[in-house]
Amino acid sequence: MSTEQPQDPRNRPTQQQYPQQYPPGQFAPYPQYPPQPQPTSGKAVASMVTGIASLVIPFIGIVTGPLAIVLGTRARGEIQRTGQKGDGLAIAGLVTGIIGCVGYAIFLVLLIIGAATGS
Repeated sequence: MSTEQPQDPRNRPTQQQYPQQYPPGQFAPYPQYPPQPQPTSGKAVASMVTGIASLVIPFIGIVTGPLAIVLGTRARGEIQRTGQKGDGLAIAGLVTGIIGCVGYAIFLVLLIIGAATGS
């Protein structure tokens, strides 16, 4: 038979798991949560809305076309600088604003030519 005596489970040394120790003056890092999504640039949204308005609403494109171009350009710069979302919206605003400006410029040229010829 064995000469070892059974150990009492109450007298067994406990092994506790302590958290990792950090040097004095340092704290445990915060748990890593998923990063917050970047918001969409308001200037990009405004650029797209004014660009579409320059195409859809008659005679307002003279004002909203250049406004869409300015807002789209500033939105793209802001997006590249801050990392916000909305680059596609800014590009859509630029394109629709340019199309609206060119369309109304052609319309005004034809209007002037028609008035000058007296037709």
